[in-house]
Amino acid sequence: MFRFFGAWDAFGRESGNTGTRVYKIENRRDLGTSTPAQDLGFELSDAGITAAAFGNYRNEGWGLTNLFWRQSLGEGRFTAVAGIVDATDYLDAYGLVRPWLHFTNLTFSTNASIPAPNQGLGAVLGVRATDRIYVIAGVADANGEAVDPLGSVDTFFDDSEYFKHLEVGFSSSVSERIFLDNVHVTLWHVDERTNAGVLDGWGVAVSGAWFFGDRWMPFVRAGYADDGGALYQGSVSWGVGYYVAERRDVIGVGLNWSRPSDTAVAPGLDDQYTAELFYRIQLSQSLAITPDIQLIIDPALNPDDDSIFVAGLRMRLAL
Repeated sequence: MFRFFGAWDAFGRESGNTGTRVYKIENRRDLGTSTPAQDLGFELSDAGITAAAFGNYRNEGWGLTNLFWRQSLGEGRFTAVAGIVDATDYLDAYGLVRPWLHFTNLTFSTNASIPAPNQGLGAVLGVRATDRIYVIAGVADANGEAVDPLGSVDTFFDDSEYFKHLEVGFSSSVSERIFLDNVHVTLWHVDERTNAGVLDGWGVAVSGAWFFGDRWMPFVRAGYADDGGALYQGSVSWGVGYYVAERRDVIGVGLNWSRPSDTAVAPGLDDQYTAELFYRIQLSQSLAITPDIQLIIDPALNPDDDSIFVAGLRMRLAL
């Protein structure tokens, strides 16, 4: 995976009412195998995704995941975003959400009970209601594809099939620690996707994570989905992250219970349990390696297997 991204403040930096152009271009392709890490779970009868984001892009692997305008108003109290967006950047986030830095299994990196669309045309509005309470609302093209951003513009206006979300959250400081200390409730609804053959649906998610002593981050996250294409009808995750301040390393462990969706996966499947442990070793300011192990108990797509063991190793170079 190669990611090239940045932001340019066009005006208003000193006033706090900043207008910013944000972009992110990515290349995702397989390396030495025809099965990308993102699809490995399904190959092993896991009704989930073992490595969120680590998949292939068509068109020689290139995709446009961000190209939007971000406008702050009221000295940063209001923030509006419009353009090619990634809905998961503003949806049910917490401090261990990034698959490049933390967990890779979808049950921990986002929430598999939320059928968030791929990157495409959309808009988001965030409001800092008080110093500790925030509200985020957004709409996105339910048929978005990073490899075809212009196609997403067409489907947004022509098909009118949208993913909508509303989140209300609490933090010790919305402006400074919203991703570290965060408790929130998220509601979502998605329209029926006619060409894709996906039913409309709705759901709710709750999440609580708090950074104690700038070392420990315990978390509890849950979600329920009524159709809409979500992998799981129900999901509950809990775990903890530990930051080794002297080395800037991060250790995380998570446990999950999930009930696969009757419509998006298959009817009548048994409940599934997932555990993940990672240790991000920060070798330098720019370079990190992350060993990772996952255990899937009672894999839903193969009741004859008691468990599946998956081992991974990531390297991240940030320049």
